[in-house]
Amino acid sequence: MSKNRILKTILMSAIAFSSLNAQGEVDAIEAARQAKAAAEKANATAAAATDAAIEAAAAKAAKDARAGAKQAKQDKIARVAAEAAAAEEAELDATAAAAAKAAKRKMAAELGIEIEDDESEEKAVEETTVASTEETEDVVAKEALGWNVGAAASVGLLSGETFTNIPTGGTVVITTPFGFAVGPADFTISLGFGGYTGNFVGKDGDGSELTETFNPTFAGVGGNLMLAEFIFAEGHVGLVGEGAGFRGFAGITLERLMKKGLNLPFNLLIGSEAFLSSDMAGAGNPS
Repeated sequence: MSKNRILKTILMSAIAFSSLNAQGEVDAIEAARQAKAAAEKANATAAAATDAAIEAAAAKAAKDARAGAKQAKQDKIARVAAEAAAAEEAELDATAAAAAKAAKRKMAAELGIEIEDDESEEKAVEETTVASTEETEDVVAKEALGWNVGAAASVGLLSGETFTNIPTGGTVVITTPFGFAVGPADFTISLGFGGYTGNFVGKDGDGSELTETFNPTFAGVGGNLMLAEFIFAEGHVGLVGEGAGFRGFAGITLERLMKKGLNLPFNLLIGSEAFLSSDMAGAGNPS
């Protein structure tokens, strides 16, 4: 009886040990399987995280590139607009400076004063070199000097009682660069000189014919008026013959035709000349 119990006990212990051992092996396999599944899940999660990080980085790079391109385009538009505005301002400044310079020159010419040019001498020399010799001389004579000399043939048509024969002669007028505006006309100061032939045929004490020859001269200061660049009038006061007098000229100018139309370096005036003297021949005879 005791022997059977011992055998049963031993057998039951062996069976229990075998069961426990088999259960341990099953648990180890399950643990390994679960560990493998966890590892595969972790790898999948890591791969997904990596792909997400790559996508996020690419999206950020694309966003930054788009923003940079947009900003560069806006900067270019702003730069072009600023350059255009600067060019426009420079053009307006140049126009205003040219207008101010022209007004300054005109006012100086009207007041008869000389002004210095704002440009440097070196620049003026370069511009003069580019221009032709004829243009340079014309600018110097017209702007820098401004002096003009005119000659007129005085062929008489009428005369006073001092003259038996109508006098003839010539007049020279020197026009200065000085002048000023008189209403709508431009007044320019000038000097006049002239010499003329004259004679008077009278009776001597015994009734014989007596011819007295005299050559009156003229010297005066005055100026001329130009209206609408067409009507010209000139007057001088000074010495006419042997006394104080006046010389006047009125007519039209052909400057538009001669200088601007035909490009000739001189001008023609057509009109009438008159003289008035308080003592033409030195005998107290106004004429």
